[in-house]
Amino acid sequence: MAEPLKLRAKDAEDIEVLSACLQDALVDFADMAYLKDEQRFVLVATRFRWEDIRLDGPRATFERVLCGVAFEGVRRVRMRGIDAKRDQRRIFELLAIRAGEGALHLVLAGGAEIRLDMDDILCHLKDLGEPWPVFERPRHPLEEDR
Repeated sequence: MAEPLKLRAKDAEDIEVLSACLQDALVDFADMAYLKDEQRFVLVATRFRWEDIRLDGPRATFERVLCGVAFEGVRRVRMRGIDAKRDQRRIFELLAIRAGEGALHLVLAGGAEIRLDMDDILCHLKDLGEPWPVFERPRHPLEEDR
């Protein structure tokens, strides 16, 4: 049984670790919310378990797991390349989370981005439930063609 991941990020270095764990996570637009009164942005993602790839026998074993992520102290959320009405059923691929001056940037495939304006970094990630097997790991053709 896999050990569930539980992380807290409080600075840019921590965000790099969190970003690596969430690389290639799948996020349904409906599973993202800005709780303005609580100054919290939350999402539920299907995270690829990069930390637990197993090379047992002739074939590698890959897994995904549901995880919850909460960003605290969020003053404002801005989206680029996302239409709140048109994309209500869209699933986004999270490529990276980057720390910037007074903000975190959730970089999504296809040029979309979510900017979280915040004074201080505070983020929590927690795996929810048991992982399940998947047949392939995410691929990045541009990187692999080099």
